[in-house]
Amino acid sequence: MSYQINNPKDEFIMSTMEELVPEDHLVRKIIKYVKFDFIRALTKPYYSDLGRPGYDPVILFKIAILKSLFGIPSIRRTCEEIKVNIAYRYFLGIPFSESTPDHSTYSKAYTTRFYKTDVYEKVFENIIEQVIKAKLLDTTYVFMDSTHVKASANKRQYVSTYVEAEKSIFEAEMLTYINEIREENDEKPLPPTKDNHKEKKKKESKTDKDSGWLSKGEKEHTFAYNAHTVCDHHGFILKQMTKPSNVHDSQMFTPLFEHITERYESIEAMGLDAGYKTGPIIKRIADEQILPLLPYKRTNAKKGTFGNSGFIYDEEENSYTCPNYETLYYQKTTRQGYKEYHSDEDTCKSCPLKKSCLSAKATYKVLRVSIYKPYFEFAEEIKNSPYGKEKYALRKETIERDFGDFKERHGGRYTHYRGLKKVSDHISLAFSCMNMKKMALRLSEFEPKKSTISYLNELCSKISHYFNKKKLFLMISHTLKFQN
Repeated sequence: MSYQINNPKDEFIMSTMEELVPEDHLVRKIIKYVKFDFIRALTKPYYSDLGRPGYDPVILFKIAILKSLFGIPSIRRTCEEIKVNIAYRYFLGIPFSESTPDHSTYSKAYTTRFYKTDVYEKVFENIIEQVIKAKLLDTTYVFMDSTHVKASANKRQYVSTYVEAEKSIFEAEMLTYINEIREENDEKPLPPTKDNHKEKKKKESKTDKDSGWLSKGEKEHTFAYNAHTVCDHHGFILKQMTKPSNVHDSQMFTPLFEHITERYESIEAMGLDAGYKTGPIIKRIADEQILPLLPYKRTNAKKGTFGNSGFIYDEEENSYTCPNYETLYYQKTTRQGYKEYHSDEDTCKSCPLKKSCLSAKATYKVLRVSIYKPYFEFAEEIKNSPYGKEKYALRKETIERDFGDFKERHGGRYTHYRGLKKVSDHISLAFSCMNMKKMALRLSEFEPKKSTISYLNELCSKISHYFNKKKLFLMISHTLKFQN
């Protein structure tokens, strides 16, 4: 026989918000371990001392934090949830007797006060400072990668435009290194390249012009943004920069790397994916006495032909020996960053391995070796070592897990916002929420568990409190009846 409760809507209870929110709820842990008072100081310059007092900026930011923390699709939906969710009210500090803010209150405050500021970035930085003070950060091993967030734009609504092609961020650095090598070989230094103002074709969305066209594999083609991110050994996000998806990962390496190395001095190794496996990046990491952790990257050698690995280098003679034991001598270092070694034309004519070595039109072998070859070899040694295999495997437990949580639990698959600034603010706040959630959960694990005696004492106190309230309620009811 089933048990049926009659008229549960008419039940009258005397209770406080403190009693109704579960003790192990996430909002309790965040309130306990994360400080939000700094938001008032950050936002004070954007509020006037005149006029009617507005909503507390801490409450407004906490509304946005609830949205990202629990993966709620919009601010409007978040404000609707706050009306009926006791834990959300408890987090905001709004009692039952007061009305909750309307979604337009936050939207108006963001548009008029915070949109053109760096408040959201400062909120992110402050949360990181709290993580550091809690001694939870471990920057011995850091990991860099990017993940895409689909833009609020129709992928079929675009125009094709021509824009000026950007120079490589490593061009000046490469030229300096190239000229150093040329001087060692008694060659004239190369002058900087002239600005030819080359143009390239790009797709520009009619809906969100700041977004970039993403071509990921054969299936995924859409407008999106990329969140370029660095995290520590425990998965705490140290820095993020949002850019359109048509900006390559390697272009964002320098600003992220400079920020991380300037702020954190204890970095031992840095893990990156294949998109960052370029000579200038490996050199930059190694020059800072940091070990690069990189994956295998397939070479461009055609099947059935000799790759560069088939040629043996002679350091004393600065020459290479081919598979047929003939010598290729150094000729020059090119602007593209390659050392050229040439074979003898007469020797190649009668070589039995000619078809596997030369192209159809070539009469002698030109071996092009990257000027960054020693750095690539250094990275390969680390990759193949037990240390490199063990530490690189941490990517799936750190940066990749962060991206998975961001997409699955914090609304990171797509964005409803349009424009680079709004999307960047949204991602910064989402990563701030992930950091504060991780910090609160880890600190709560360190708390000593309650003993049986303390648990029983607390239970007795609650029972006593309940009967005292009931007794008070009966006394009030009796008094009212007597007066009537």
